[in-house]
Amino acid sequence: MNTTDHETPAEHGALGSDKDGESGELMFNYKSIIGMLGYLDHTRPDIKFAVSQCARFSNAPKKSNEVAVKRIVSYLLGTKTKGLILKLSKFLKIDCYLDADFVGLWSCEAIQDPTCVKSRTGYMICVADCLVIWKSKLQTETALSTMEADYLALLMGMR
Repeated sequence: MNTTDHETPAEHGALGSDKDGESGELMFNYKSIIGMLGYLDHTRPDIKFAVSQCARFSNAPKKSNEVAVKRIVSYLLGTKTKGLILKLSKFLKIDCYLDADFVGLWSCEAIQDPTCVKSRTGYMICVADCLVIWKSKLQTETALSTMEADYLALLMGMR
């Protein structure tokens, strides 16, 4: 695979469960690679979402999950000279940017699966224009509207 094949670490949208999909080939230790990518995503926020999507299937990875992990690795090989540039501002200020994806897995998962109706929160906190904290995770409560999902995201970001 050419390392320039992928300009993004993941396909567009969430990685749905592939219950009827082909079993993984186990050409590599899936859990180990996910662990390494999880460590690496602390310095590469561009892969955070893709890694979290692949980590959901660590117990029983399918071939589609292995393809997604290979895509992340291919993306990293093609962007190994990229990284965070931390440049402090003259002003000491704290900024919090956040967003929520209301029921983001609804079209990807089985309708009876309770995790498919969970919204995803993403936020980042900057101090003096320097990114210090970022997170992307499923909300613990089920939001009933986009506004409620955004409100829960605000709560998580402010904690």
